[in-house]
Amino acid sequence: MSPQSKSRKKKQGAVGRRPEKQSPYGALLESAAALRSESWLLADAWASELYATLWLAGSGHSPMIDALGSMNDPAALTALRALSGVGSAESRAASAAAAETVAARGVAEPSWYVAGAALEFREAFLVTNLLGDVEVIAITQERASARETVLFMRQPVLGATAIELFATPDEGTVALLEDMIASTPDAFRDLITPLSAFEAFDRVWPDIEQFWEDGPDEEAEEGLIGSEEVRHPIQLIALADARVSALVSNDHEIPVISPERTDEVVEAFLASPHGIADAEAARAFAQIVASAAVEQNRDPIVYGPASLTAVLILNVAARVHVSDADLALLPEIVRAWAYFTVDARDLPRDEARAAWDEELPTVLAEFSEAYADPELADERDGQFR
Repeated sequence: MSPQSKSRKKKQGAVGRRPEKQSPYGALLESAAALRSESWLLADAWASELYATLWLAGSGHSPMIDALGSMNDPAALTALRALSGVGSAESRAASAAAAETVAARGVAEPSWYVAGAALEFREAFLVTNLLGDVEVIAITQERASARETVLFMRQPVLGATAIELFATPDEGTVALLEDMIASTPDAFRDLITPLSAFEAFDRVWPDIEQFWEDGPDEEAEEGLIGSEEVRHPIQLIALADARVSALVSNDHEIPVISPERTDEVVEAFLASPHGIADAEAARAFAQIVASAAVEQNRDPIVYGPASLTAVLILNVAARVHVSDADLALLPEIVRAWAYFTVDARDLPRDEARAAWDEELPTVLAEFSEAYADPELADERDGQFR
């Protein structure tokens, strides 16, 4: 047996060497180190996903920030600079303060960091599909001479469905949206509407608040740890929180649609050539869908298939009993309401009605399925009329 293969006895009284205790932040620091020579945009995206991972796990971020703030490590400083750009104002401030503590000890900053640089609003635009049920809000801001665009894909009632982050092309935000429209034929109208910073905030901020309020779900978890093909707002929601909150001052209040708008739209619908013999059934339906929109701070005439389906399920199937006679009338009433919204919004009439005709069978089928659900039946405590 060679000397190398012989077992070695420990000398009596000798103390064995203890294995080094690995830091629980080792993987995080290794990942952050790779960002040091990248871009601020990539660092923010990285920090947003980290923030979401902690939120999804139900753990706070304060222990991590405190731990990073105690390290004399350029990777720790990189992580803190990135984290200071995402999430709530409180978490950003805590990360920034910890970063300053680390930097004051002489730790080298990441190459992309510019002290004092702040986001400045440059422009925002809105793109929708024909019936307005899918919206894309593009918000471009500048920081340290670099322009970045956040795209919010959302649906009225349902909220944010995806968030994307881009380095704004040299041609500008409009060019980015034109490419998006061209790459998805028939998905969007060829109409790009400018928005002010306030208008962009008013559309997007309620979705962000609702996202945090609803809490994590299975789709959120899949969006973080599942297939890379699965995209979910959770990946950039912390970044969105910071970017959108920077659009307005803290005292800004989102305008609220007056409850009187419900009655205005109901009367306008009844005065339109809807062709429904039972005017009271038409009134009952219009009252439900118009008031639901106002409660969601949406104009009642802005309905598309997805939003109408959601309201039919949430505000009719889950809330009110509908007689068999009125259920038989609903397809006619729903079609009349859909056509009314086309005229009220001055959409291309033939094209928009054709789009509704294509979608209405699915809308009605999903409502019928929901109305037949015994669990929803148990929740109903009102009457259609």
